[in-house]
Amino acid sequence: MSVVWVTVRFMENELAEVRMRSSLRAIAQSILLILSVTAFSLWGFEWIPFAKLPVSHFWMAIIYRIFAAVLWLAIIWALKPTMFKRLFIVRNPVRFLGGFGIVLFLTLPQLIHTPYKGHSIWQILEGFVFALFIGIDEELFSRGLIFGFLDKYGIPVAAIVSSAHFGLLHLGNAVWGGQSFAYTVGQALDAGAFGYLACGLMLYSGTIWMPILLHGISDFPMQMVTSAQFTHQVTGGFDWIATIADFIIYVAIGWGLMRAARFQRPIFSSQKFATNS
Repeated sequence: MSVVWVTVRFMENELAEVRMRSSLRAIAQSILLILSVTAFSLWGFEWIPFAKLPVSHFWMAIIYRIFAAVLWLAIIWALKPTMFKRLFIVRNPVRFLGGFGIVLFLTLPQLIHTPYKGHSIWQILEGFVFALFIGIDEELFSRGLIFGFLDKYGIPVAAIVSSAHFGLLHLGNAVWGGQSFAYTVGQALDAGAFGYLACGLMLYSGTIWMPILLHGISDFPMQMVTSAQFTHQVTGGFDWIATIADFIIYVAIGWGLMRAARFQRPIFSSQKFATNS
């Protein structure tokens, strides 16, 4: 019996070691993938001559965003095709409408106070379309690709890491975006909390369409300010009290939406929630 017991213990230890090596290998692959797509999102598009297209700046930006979105979709399809169920298929109309109501609740004050004066209907529509395509590109990247690849480690891990990653991406604005360091740090903090909220909204509504809409509407007011107003805002300081308040509110709403999604019938086949929440 002692020989059998020793043999069993040896096999258990070997299996545990194999599992650990496999886990470490999977984590290393995840880190490598995230670093690779992040590097390409930051510098890879510079090699594509969008600026040489014989179109206006507006259409050049739209074409760039469409190209990026298609690329993220292609990578998602190649690495995890089941993610498309989360991206586009609406499985629960009630929760979809609930998500739309949350988007309106969060963005209606911004829409009301947006400086529309001095802009034509076409300029307003152009600004909204421009902001919406920013949302399509960035949500497919962060909530589609990054979150989707990380959700095998559990929803909490995927939400926190992808949101932190989304926030850190904004730090580059201080280097090549002409923004002040103080403003950029606050922007990164705000973006990280927004990313967590977007994860909760995606999980609750069952589709990435709601985070895309929230992102687009949230970016829309900045399209209505003048260049001078924009420069003054991003090169100055930052309202830290408002930023911290927004951070707490966004994280609380995101956490609440994730809990609401957890205690309803799962929409995502790969969805795993930790039990420590």
